[in-house]
Amino acid sequence: MECLDLIAVPVMVQGEKLVRHFKSIDVPTKRYYVLDNSMGIDSSVDEAIDWICDNKPEHIKEIVVVSNNQNSGYPGAVNQIIRDNTDCDHWIVTGFDWWVAKNQYKTLLGRDFKDGVFLGEGIDDMCGFIFTPSLIEKVGLLDENFFPGYYEDNDYKRRIQLANADVIHLPLFNTHDRSSTLNSSTKFKKKNQYTFHKNCEYYVEKWGGTPTQEKYATPFNKGLPIDYWSFNPARREELRW
Repeated sequence: MECLDLIAVPVMVQGEKLVRHFKSIDVPTKRYYVLDNSMGIDSSVDEAIDWICDNKPEHIKEIVVVSNNQNSGYPGAVNQIIRDNTDCDHWIVTGFDWWVAKNQYKTLLGRDFKDGVFLGEGIDDMCGFIFTPSLIEKVGLLDENFFPGYYEDNDYKRRIQLANADVIHLPLFNTHDRSSTLNSSTKFKKKNQYTFHKNCEYYVEKWGGTPTQEKYATPFNKGLPIDYWSFNPARREELRW
């Protein structure tokens, strides 16, 4: 394909990093989709979105911005992106603080994405990721009970492995300012100490061990489909930053 269908990014804080993300897109793109989780709390996000909408380049066909009244968390944001853009053949989702180097997006044009693509490397392998309809059919959506984030990537990679999905590695040269949302606030850092631990507990409950030490081949060792998870609104509120 000579055009990318969708590049999407959730954002909660630090709008200047969102602008840098937007500027890194240098290939024909059908849709740039911003999921605004800031709830109006960080004015820099509003300013960045206004600037982006006022400075659309010709190679990006359209810009879509959706603003949530509550932070959906990272896995919830990814799922919302996919559900809101079912007219796309693939969904490229990255962190707002993960910036692709010049000409790197061009390496994706005309490529077969198989079931999906890891665009990062090592612990950052899912900072940029390409989801496809075939991957969603085999593996499902992200588990939103890992709220607001952390361990959802371990869970999804575990499920990719169990499904024998054909997910390939095409790492792009990038710059990553890790944990920008977490590091933007002492309040977030403090709350993350609790939510990180609770998400680890949930992962162990679901798979019988920490990442690389899993014992279960199905969620909760109950013979359930690998895409099984039950949305828990009370858990979301308990873990909300």
